Amino acid sequence: MEQWLDIGPDHASFMTLKRARLAGCPPLYYRSIESSRPAQAELLRQVVDNLLAHHGDAFTRQGDVLIDHLDGSRHDLADGGREPLDVLGALAEEDFVLFDPEAGPALMTAASNAYTSSGRIVSCVGQGMHFAHEPVPGLNQALASRIDRVIGNVQKDKPVVRFNWFVTPIGTRLYPEHSEAMHVERQQAMARRLAAEPDMAGQLMWLRVEHQSFVRLPETGALAFGIHTYSDPLSSIAGDRDSLSALHRLLGSYSEERLAYGGMLATRAPVMRWIEDRLAA
Repeated sequence: MEQWLDIGPDHASFMTLKRARLAGCPPLYYRSIESSRPAQAELLRQVVDNLLAHHGDAFTRQGDVLIDHLDGSRHDLADGGREPLDVLGALAEEDFVLFDPEAGPALMTAASNAYTSSGRIVSCVGQGMHFAHEPVPGLNQALASRIDRVIGNVQKDKPVVRFNWFVTPIGTRLYPEHSEAMHVERQQAMARRLAAEPDMAGQLMWLRVEHQSFVRLPETGALAFGIHTYSDPLSSIAGDRDSLSALHRLLGSYSEERLAYGGMLATRAPVMRWIEDRLAA
């Protein structure tokens, strides 16, 4: 649990942007159902306790106020005019989704998701896990039963963690609005540029990684799904042969449908060429 939450070097500037995006709980980024309130309150308590225990240099508490010493913000943990998940979205870098595992397969009951601007995650509130995974090519067919087993066996104080990744020309941790159409346009434009300048892929493309965690809340039994996004230049792995080889193998093995879903179809060829040049060197 000491690795559940993270604080990035850009914490202050990132949180300013995240709070602005989530202000007023816009339906593109925030949604909940009434039954999620107890789990929301428990999740807020768990996150605050974890921040104080493992990030005490950045956060302290005075009564019902949590103080972020990195950006000077103060957060009223007892604000009766806001949902607990709304309060949580303003103090932690992670996005959170809540599931009710008793309403299987895992009913999504609340979501605060600032990282993506597609609205796909929050649109799944009130639906099950399988519904949320439908847009991912082949995922339900290949892994639905395994995912059900994994999340059904998450134990208290033993988070389950996985990492998601893709290569993108968009470097910001918070994706810009209308990012899906923008992503396709930027991928195509980047592919044309890299066809002429293949050595620039390391500087112009970004490796976006999501640290995804499942944590069982002990009182309500709800499942908290946390997402922390990292974004680094592709060049950050230029000297790592194992990572380069793995990335090359995966990009080469993915179907065009899977690459198109992740926004990597147009730039696969120049990125693989850049990797091959690094490996050859």
